[in-house]
Amino acid sequence: MANQNAPFGFLEYLGGAGGAPTFSQSARRCAYDASAIYCGDPVQQDSTTGYIVQGDPSNPQAIAGIFVGCQYLSVSQKRTVWSRYWPGTDSANDVICYVVDDPNARFLVMGNGTTFNISGTPSSYGNSPVGQYAQFAIGSGNANTGSSGAYLNALGTTITYPFIVVDLVVFPPGANGADPTSAYNNVVVGFNNQIMRTNGAGPTGIS
Repeated sequence: MANQNAPFGFLEYLGGAGGAPTFSQSARRCAYDASAIYCGDPVQQDSTTGYIVQGDPSNPQAIAGIFVGCQYLSVSQKRTVWSRYWPGTDSANDVICYVVDDPNARFLVMGNGTTFNISGTPSSYGNSPVGQYAQFAIGSGNANTGSSGAYLNALGTTITYPFIVVDLVVFPPGANGADPTSAYNNVVVGFNNQIMRTNGAGPTGIS
């Protein structure tokens, strides 16, 4: 079954560090007038204010983690709202964001149409992206579900890419995203160039 082009952002994946439900999350802040941020979006830390902002793949700054929700005092509802995404408006105060930033976390994410699948059968890893660095594209989030539209969009040896591919998804057979021989397959990634993984000399990567 050919995979469908249906990005869903970065979903925390079993097999990484942390535990249920929030052991690998940190509470951060984003500005009340910041752009929308969706559940599963990579985020970065503003170098001036320290606020969390939606990730920009053209910005070489290390990512801060993956956004998974927020809480804020709603102007329209006059109460605290817990949400899967920050809509970009409806608060007059800082927004508390929840970000998965454990350096050993793993995520499930869709690859693009050309570079993240392999040729041949699932056992033929000769052209596999596993072990290579990966860049993301932010995509279009869904305001109805709060879900991210981010996906992986570039692959290579560039050390400043924020992720590294650690596995390909092949199960359950026939499920969308589980065919590693066709486009838009799902892969498992870990952090590479991320603020919790950096040292004085730059990104540590994953060995």
